[in-house]
Amino acid sequence: MKCLDRYIAREFGKTFLLFFIVLNAFLCFVDSYAHLEKFLKYHTPFGEIFRYYIAHAVAYLPLTLPITFAAALVFLATAMHRHNEMLPLSSSGLGFFKITRIFWLFGLAGSLLLLLCNFHWIPRAQEYEQRYLEGFEKNDTGAEMSCAKHLTLSTPQRLWYINRYDKNLAYAFGISVCEYAGGTEFRRITAKLGYFDENVKAWVMEQGREILFHPELQIADRVNVFDRRVFAELNDPPKWMLLLQLPPNYLSLFQLKEIIGYESRLFPGGHAIYRMYFYDIILSSLVCFLSCWVALPLFFALARTNLWHSIAKLCGIFLVYGVISHILHALAQKAAFPWFYYVLLIPFAFLLLVPLPWLRKLL
Repeated sequence: MKCLDRYIAREFGKTFLLFFIVLNAFLCFVDSYAHLEKFLKYHTPFGEIFRYYIAHAVAYLPLTLPITFAAALVFLATAMHRHNEMLPLSSSGLGFFKITRIFWLFGLAGSLLLLLCNFHWIPRAQEYEQRYLEGFEKNDTGAEMSCAKHLTLSTPQRLWYINRYDKNLAYAFGISVCEYAGGTEFRRITAKLGYFDENVKAWVMEQGREILFHPELQIADRVNVFDRRVFAELNDPPKWMLLLQLPPNYLSLFQLKEIIGYESRLFPGGHAIYRMYFYDIILSSLVCFLSCWVALPLFFALARTNLWHSIAKLCGIFLVYGVISHILHALAQKAAFPWFYYVLLIPFAFLLLVPLPWLRKLL
């Protein structure tokens, strides 16, 4: 590494670390304002609080890492112009990419790190943080918070409805299952309670009845009452009902991948919404590298002496990108075009925001 690269890397590293610590400290302060009373109420040990906020910081990496990277990039580029460091470098014959190559290297490393975190650490941190907060809610409100209400699951063969599901006991209360063949209902099972037996991969129903419908008249033909019965054909686990109850943006990458695989087995192609959020998480890993693509031509084309003017221009570009991405996301949800077009259009929309006049001048 050349002396210039070492100097830029050292200054960029110090600036990035300062912004990263300050932003994470601010997020932890905001979170502690909401949960500090509960920490004190239940006498939570310091070690558990520390682990919780480590998980909280890791879970927010998709937000904090791109913001701190762009802020450090803007601050350092503006400082180099303000201290007249760019003038001798340009006068010595060094090109744009030779001066800024260390920034491109940092952008690529940040994108790869964020992609690795999205696949491994961030989902685990999100699930750990969610379980920890659920424990607080359970202590505050009792057993009711451990119950999920009004679970539904629709498959080509049957329609599920569960009035209440206890996560701790793994018991369902108020179960109703409608089974279809050729678009008509031929059986309905209702039970007061039941559970999913993981050993046999089947539902065990208690205190219920089975209603068989006439295939032509569609009226109840026979009713079987049972105290306890194993339905081997009912093999839909409650895990999918609990996951599908959550909004897609609350799911981790692992959970989205599980839902996509489950729906692909039931429906041709599955639902586009979960695939879109899955690729959104992956594409968000490229923000650090794409920040270099937008910011470097903007800040090294002309000397900038006003830091806030530079930040305002970069924020304007990101604002336009956010509006475009939200419009494309809404159109893809409305099935205006196939979901994979959305995945392809989002990176191109970002690349088109590069300030071409400044880039042309540099080249």
